[in-house]
Amino acid sequence: MKKLLYIILCIMVASCVGSSVSKPIAASPTDSDSVPVIVTIVDTATTGDSTLMTLSPQQVDSLEFRLTHHYSENFNFVVKADSLMLIPREGDLVTDTCVVRRGSVIAVAAIKTVPGDSIDSIWVKVASSQTTMGWLRERELLRGTTPDDTISELLDMLSSSRAVWMSALVVLGVIAFTLGKKKNVRKKELLRSTLAFLDEMSSIYPSLFLLMVAAMASVYASVQNFVPEFWQEFYFHPTLNPLVLPPVMATLVVLLWLVVITFLAVVDEVYHHYYFVPGITYLAKLCGMAMFVYLIISWATLFYVGYPLLAVLAYFLLKKVIEKFRKF
Repeated sequence: MKKLLYIILCIMVASCVGSSVSKPIAASPTDSDSVPVIVTIVDTATTGDSTLMTLSPQQVDSLEFRLTHHYSENFNFVVKADSLMLIPREGDLVTDTCVVRRGSVIAVAAIKTVPGDSIDSIWVKVASSQTTMGWLRERELLRGTTPDDTISELLDMLSSSRAVWMSALVVLGVIAFTLGKKKNVRKKELLRSTLAFLDEMSSIYPSLFLLMVAAMASVYASVQNFVPEFWQEFYFHPTLNPLVLPPVMATLVVLLWLVVITFLAVVDEVYHHYYFVPGITYLAKLCGMAMFVYLIISWATLFYVGYPLLAVLAYFLLKKVIEKFRKF
C-alpha cells in the first residue's frame, strides 16, 4: 500500500511540474492581403495597469475575446468531426475551398466579426499548413474540434458519452448487488444489505472513496451552477496542478486526485481480502454505488438540495470510518 501511494505521489508531482511547461503550438500562416483581424492577446498577468491604459481599441477587443471565448490566435485545435470545410474570403492568397480531416491539428490564424451573418457573426481563420487554410464559423469550429490537449480530449470524450458510461456503471452495480441475493428477500432487507456492503471489508477506503465522489459531484455541480466560465476556461486550458487554478477549480482537481487515490487504495485492499470473482463483484458494487451517489448529489446540488444531502452522507460515511478506526 505504501508503494502504491508513493507512485501516486510521484505522478502528482510530475503532473504539477509538467503543467508549467507550455506546449509547442503550430505555426499560424497569414496572408499578406488578409482582412483586418483581432490582434494577439495581451498577458494581463505580467502587464501593469499603466500599460493596459495604453492599449489600442483593437487590443482591448482582443483581450475581451480571449477572456470570453477562452482562446485566441495561435491556439491549436484537433479536428474530431469527420471533416471541416474551410472557405476563402476576399483578400486571401489561398482562393480554393479545402477540407481538413479527423485528427488534423489546426491553428487559429485570425478572428473576424461579420455583423451581417445571421447564423454566427464570428468567423475564425484556421490553418494546418501553408496551403491548407480558410475560414469557418466559430460555432462549426467548436462543434467539430477539441483543444489540442490530452485532458481536453478526454473531457470531451467523457462528456459526449456520459449517458452511456454512467448508465453502464449503475447497471453493473445493480447486477452485482442482486446476483448474490435470494429471490424471497424482503425489500427492507435488500436495502439494509445494500447500505451495509461497506462493512464487508474492514477498510476505511471504500467509505472515503464514496465521500470523495460525493464531494466532487457537489463541487462540480456548483461550478456549473455558479461559475460555468471557470469550467470553460479549464476545458480550453486544463491542468492537473491545483496550485495554478482558482480556489474552486483547485478544490475540484484535488478531489479528483483523492478519488483516484482512494479508488486505487480500495483495489489494493480488495486484492488482499478477496479472491478474483468476489473482488470484482465488490468493486462493481462500489462503482455502481459511487455513480448513483454522484448522479443524485450533482443533480440535487443544481437545486441547492445537494448540500444537505452531502452533509447527511458525510455523517454516515465518516461514522463508518471512525468505527473501523476504533476496531484497530
